[in-house]
Amino acid sequence: MLKIIEIGDFRIDGDTFRASIRNRKVRLTLKEFKLLVYLAKHPSRIIRHQKLVSAIWAADAAGQPERLRVLVGQVRKKIEHKDTPHYIVTEPWIGYRFEPAGETSSFQVQPNQVEA
Repeated sequence: MLKIIEIGDFRIDGDTFRASIRNRKVRLTLKEFKLLVYLAKHPSRIIRHQKLVSAIWAADAAGQPERLRVLVGQVRKKIEHKDTPHYIVTEPWIGYRFEPAGETSSFQVQPNQVEA
């Protein structure tokens, strides 16, 4: 069972379904919370769209890519402090990458950083 994940600027409590960033509480829906937890468990790794869709919607996964984009957008609005995403980074045509301390400009994709 998920207890507490403390990584970078984030603290995620699986028992209470609460998350905070830099000690600021963030109110998340259940789906938003599931997305953040999944990303936090795979920091600095690119997660393919379909893998995230399956993790969030499980058996209901077919035809969810647009919902994933909307969900990521909702979470970004709640955790990002600027218009440019630093925590949840889009990797075009592949998926998303979570940088718990904010994106570093020197990041380059390596083959072992992409989740299958």
